[in-house]
Amino acid sequence: MTLVFGYVRASTLEEVKQGSNERQKAEILKYAKAKGYDVEFFEDKAKSGKNTQRPEFERMLKSLGKRPKVIIVSKIDRFARSLSDLLKTLEFLEQNGIGFVSVNDSGIDTTTPNGRLLLQILGAFAEFERNMINYRTKAGREQAISKGIKFGRPSLKTKNGYFIDRRRVLELRNRGLSARAIAKALGCSITPVLKIIKEESGSS
Repeated sequence: MTLVFGYVRASTLEEVKQGSNERQKAEILKYAKAKGYDVEFFEDKAKSGKNTQRPEFERMLKSLGKRPKVIIVSKIDRFARSLSDLLKTLEFLEQNGIGFVSVNDSGIDTTTPNGRLLLQILGAFAEFERNMINYRTKAGREQAISKGIKFGRPSLKTKNGYFIDRRRVLELRNRGLSARAIAKALGCSITPVLKIIKEESGSS
């Protein structure tokens, strides 16, 4: 029989207790049986779909050397929560010659021409959205700069807005403290401390 991977996931232990994963397996098995597929399951319990750092999800991707024909899920939200994550993973599967099917999401089947077309359209919308966000961010930043607003923490100020005492930095440095330790003592980032130390070294 043709090997396929089935992926199931529950976000919480309560979902697991309520049989979420078992229902997902049943739906995947029903689909696979109709297609004559042999299913190997990968099951994450109480794992959020907000990221791809899930033990069984990662193990599944590492097991692609078994050459499954397709990865099957009951619904897309069990596989990925963001469009960008979904598209990246599906692109990776496509590069490995592996299809993707979501049983309960009509049209999500990359083993068919229509399914591939739908994902290309979704990818185009995702790229358009990213470009619009970048454009709005850039426009907002340029408008703020034109009004005299400066971005980022002043290089020679502490987190509380006080200017860093240059002599204090050098004094602590002479005591043998590292730049990181000095920054911690003064309540500032390490960048201005390194700048002062570098300037002092250059002038000596």
